[in-house]
Amino acid sequence: MSHQSVARTRRAAVTAVLILLGALAVVSLVAVLVVTQAPDGVRDLHAYQRAARCPAAPSGSADCRWTEPFTVTGVHYARGRNDSHRAYLTGPDGRRWTTAYASGGPLLYGIGEGDRVTGTLWRGRLTEIATGGVSQETMDAPADMRARVLVLAVIVIPPGLLLAAACVWRLCRLRAAPTPGLVATRGLAAGLFLGPLFSLLPLGHRAENPWWVTGAWLIIATLLTVVARVYVNQKRDHEDEPALGERHAAAG
Repeated sequence: MSHQSVARTRRAAVTAVLILLGALAVVSLVAVLVVTQAPDGVRDLHAYQRAARCPAAPSGSADCRWTEPFTVTGVHYARGRNDSHRAYLTGPDGRRWTTAYASGGPLLYGIGEGDRVTGTLWRGRLTEIATGGVSQETMDAPADMRARVLVLAVIVIPPGLLLAAACVWRLCRLRAAPTPGLVATRGLAAGLFLGPLFSLLPLGHRAENPWWVTGAWLIIATLLTVVARVYVNQKRDHEDEPALGERHAAAG
């Protein structure tokens, strides 16, 4: 068993403690979100889906839905991670609206300045635009927050707990160099966090369905676990080769 210097042991301890605290903090935060958001996470969405058409144009915030024509005065497409797709609209009363969208499709890419769209109003928010039989929700539309927090839990909690376990394992073996099993566990935790994030892209609209995300996560977790196991076996075989050579030399 190889040992580390005092300085490296101290750095390893500090790093493990910081990562452990960070992992537990993130897991705890997501757990709190699940507890607080999941029970009533679909309340607004169901209210929006059940909302009847307003008998007349509402003067303010109303639980009914109202549609009216809007003129597009400008469209902005996101240019970076912190940017968003936006459309600038003007209502029949001259009021100007700025609407944001999660993506450019299916409608936003097809409209431009001067085009006319039909907007849906609910509780004082412009929740959807439509034209030519195509519609697109704005980011003010109510969403299934229960599904979103459950998807977040699937992505974050398992790798977070695995990373925390790896840190505790490291703290229990500070004087020794990291074992292949510990290295594989840390790599597996990182893979379980990053892998599902990339898997959300091909899922498309199903990326907000916890069952689809869980299925994708299980596939990725299985593959990464096999890779981690192969890595550990190869490392152990490599470490055993010198010992076998020494024993054969001693026997000869």
